[in-house]
Amino acid sequence: MPDRWQTFPVQFTGGLMTNMTPLQQGSQFPGSATVLRNFEPSVEGGYRRIEGFTKWDDAQVTGSAALVRGVVLYGGIAYAAVGDGLYSSSGSGWTEITDNATYSSSGINLSGSGRVRFAKHHFGNTEVLIITDSDDKPYKFDGTTFSQITTASSDADGAEHVVEHKDHLFFANSTTVIFTAPFDDEDFTPASGAGTIEFNSSVTALVPFRENLIVFTEKSIHLIAGNSIADFQIQPITKDLGCIAADTVQEIGGDLIFLGPDGIRLLSATERNNDFGLGVVSKVIQPEAVEFVSSSNLYSSVVIREKSQYRLLGYNSSFTNNSARGILGTQYAQQGGEGMAWAETRGINAYVAYGEYRSSNEVIIFANADGYVYRMESGNSFDGANITATFKTPYLPITDPTTRKSLYKAKLFVDPQGSFDCDVDFDFDFNETGTVQPDTIVISNTSTTASIYGTATYGSGSFGGGNLRYVFDEQLTGSGFVVGINFSSDSTDPPFSLDSIVIQYGQYGRR
Repeated sequence: MPDRWQTFPVQFTGGLMTNMTPLQQGSQFPGSATVLRNFEPSVEGGYRRIEGFTKWDDAQVTGSAALVRGVVLYGGIAYAAVGDGLYSSSGSGWTEITDNATYSSSGINLSGSGRVRFAKHHFGNTEVLIITDSDDKPYKFDGTTFSQITTASSDADGAEHVVEHKDHLFFANSTTVIFTAPFDDEDFTPASGAGTIEFNSSVTALVPFRENLIVFTEKSIHLIAGNSIADFQIQPITKDLGCIAADTVQEIGGDLIFLGPDGIRLLSATERNNDFGLGVVSKVIQPEAVEFVSSSNLYSSVVIREKSQYRLLGYNSSFTNNSARGILGTQYAQQGGEGMAWAETRGINAYVAYGEYRSSNEVIIFANADGYVYRMESGNSFDGANITATFKTPYLPITDPTTRKSLYKAKLFVDPQGSFDCDVDFDFDFNETGTVQPDTIVISNTSTTASIYGTATYGSGSFGGGNLRYVFDEQLTGSGFVVGINFSSDSTDPPFSLDSIVIQYGQYGRR
């Protein structure tokens, strides 16, 4: 005979973990996930289905499908590089900036076919956009005039990266870093304070960080300290590893995060001046990280500051939108620099991406080869397509994996933003052959009534004039030694968070 009913609460926290056996994970981290796809670990707790994306402009940049080589926001307007042109849009049609008499750019076009990257500086009264096309001399645009920096040194021909630091522009071209004279984006003469620095391998990123300029190469990481050519000093941070992919370095929570040869790493400053810690923060998802790197050959990344979230997005020309892969990590401030909870994305197909936070407004845009520019974190769908999201818990032994448990009820706590539907499956005993599995439970939440199995307790939230359900009481069937819980959603409903679940069960004797 079973004992009296007992309760087993599970708080959904910890994110995706795939570097341990299912039973170990279920015993030690019951609220973690073995699959967490298009759900994000929320800074407010639980797992939240991600938001969607919408078109920045309903028109394609050049009127047809084409690879967008670069995107940036400048003065609240989106700029996109396609082919040899640079175009702008405030949301209602694209205007070419290059080869346009209006912008004094007649006959001036971008070159090459590689990625186009951008930086901004404010040396004078106007913010200026600097552009590199990985093929020719850099360009500049001040909102009125587009021109090429013809005074750039030959070392800067084909520059791939650019950043403003300590009132200089720094360009990276293969293994060479070139910097301009102070407060001048066209002066490359050493007598004025310009110069070059050589590194041992190709530079993959230039990032200003805590008064220093961090130079990532494929095989090493260095910092440039000082304020001008008079006192610039190059100091190695590590000569044993580097950033293997451009456009993967971002600042999050006061640290730098990047894709290294062995996973995703943090470059963390310590209390000692110019001393840094390096730690692999993706160990708990190492199988996914390896598969992600092997499936993609180009990468982009953004930080969603309001969520303390880093998104690393893979690109492969063979990807369909549905198969495009990404990894996201949410940093919990209370856990310190290495407190990252991970998840996967599917369906965000980004060749290039850019985000900025200005005037309390965060805007993130991305693009691929279909000729459109999209705004991320916008809407409840992937530009009209359903968002398919899955969360699977590890197999939970509850108290003891050698005793059989019968499940009777579950109380699921949800934080919805509107109507939603979610399927819930209880999977017993590793889904072994011959194990009887219970039917799928459908929880449904609308602004008025909902059709569910069992009964639901109404919360106090309001949507569309009706009450939203926050707590769902479900009758359960089935028994086994361990149980996993699978949540799945496939819709254009608003995001919702899965907060926790309390299982009521009876326990039988040992096996």
